[in-house]
Amino acid sequence: MPTKYWDVSGHAIFLHYAGATTLPEVPPDLSRGRRLLFLHAAGSNGHNWHHQVSHFGSAHSPLAFDFPGHGRSTGLDGFKSIRDYSGFTAALVDALGIESAVIVGRSMGSLIAMDFAVRYPTRVQALVLISASAKLNLAPERIAGFEAVAIGRAAQAFTNDGFAKASIERHFEVVRESWMEQIKTDPRVRYTDLLACNEADLRDAISAITVPTLVVAGAEDQVTTPADAEYIAGRIRGARLKVIDDAAHNAPIERPDEVNAAIADFLEGLG
Repeated sequence: MPTKYWDVSGHAIFLHYAGATTLPEVPPDLSRGRRLLFLHAAGSNGHNWHHQVSHFGSAHSPLAFDFPGHGRSTGLDGFKSIRDYSGFTAALVDALGIESAVIVGRSMGSLIAMDFAVRYPTRVQALVLISASAKLNLAPERIAGFEAVAIGRAAQAFTNDGFAKASIERHFEVVRESWMEQIKTDPRVRYTDLLACNEADLRDAISAITVPTLVVAGAEDQVTTPADAEYIAGRIRGARLKVIDDAAHNAPIERPDEVNAAIADFLEGLG
């Protein structure tokens, strides 16, 4: 999976893409099939989409990236709001010359994708929302735990939260992979991401979305539950819902084949 840096609003943004590498001043070739723009979760980075970038790279033009302050992109801080993140996403597609794309988001990325679709409807061909909620309600003690890590009063937690029972028992390498990516982003950024997610409320706004939408939920997701996915699918006209067994909040790396198949079927239906 080729990678490179690209300047966006004064940040060196780390890109993950498919196809041939290009010279430093030349953007990735995004001419194959549909452009697929992948938005990562809170405290995460674009590498978490590697199964999807690799799978769709032969027929389409997938592109993932690390938001500022995340993974290998420059910056010490994340943004303070989902609106700021969707505004940055608009700056990124402008910098890369992307007129419109299928926007794929997970968790925080799905909030950003929905906000982006509401604010920049002509830039969105379709939406894929994975592990999504229009209004997160993280428990105060959960937020306090991340704050304690951010200010150095607790060690960074490596837990099985966000994974299905089958992943923990039979595919623990997937959990370890998630842990290794987690440490590439400062805990302070993860904390402010969660605050941004918790403050966002798109329950009313998403009814304005008119593009084709696929909502994907892990059957065992306790953070953004299947009920949250059902709510979104009910508010966006014509949206499709897919619930994946033996998956939780990290469905794209837990059950990549099933997630990829659901996205591929959705793309085929776009014509």
